[in-house]
Amino acid sequence: MRNIKVTFLLLSAMVSSNGIAAMSETDFIDGLTQANNEGISLANFALNQFNASPEDAADILALAIQATDGNEEMQRQVLAAAAASGMDADDILAIALANGVDPSIVAQAVEETQTAGGGAFGSAPAPGVIGFGGGSGGGDGTISGN
Repeated sequence: MRNIKVTFLLLSAMVSSNGIAAMSETDFIDGLTQANNEGISLANFALNQFNASPEDAADILALAIQATDGNEEMQRQVLAAAAASGMDADDILAIALANGVDPSIVAQAVEETQTAGGGAFGSAPAPGVIGFGGGSGGGDGTISGN
């Protein structure tokens, strides 16, 4: 019983400190260095990492933001890559703010990505489709007799 308890406590400590599924800074820097040597941008490298390890997305985003070294255009690109990967906009905002990114940059990057992808609410209804209250007129002319 004691061994099970100790094992459980050790496992809990590892999970709570992100010791199991977290990208290390060294791994990120090594991968980014290799990507740069191959001509891959920081944003594209980050997008590849988000897609390959979605469970590490928060760590990847934080490391990628830090790698921008305050360059706002690079920050926009990294944030857009996070949004394009399907990362939650609230998570992106929280991580970006914690890493010193201006909130307006976050809003712009996430909004542009959602607009390009149709947004979080899906596409607008097709023109000419009867919507709320449509088609309920009763008059023969242009003014309804209701």
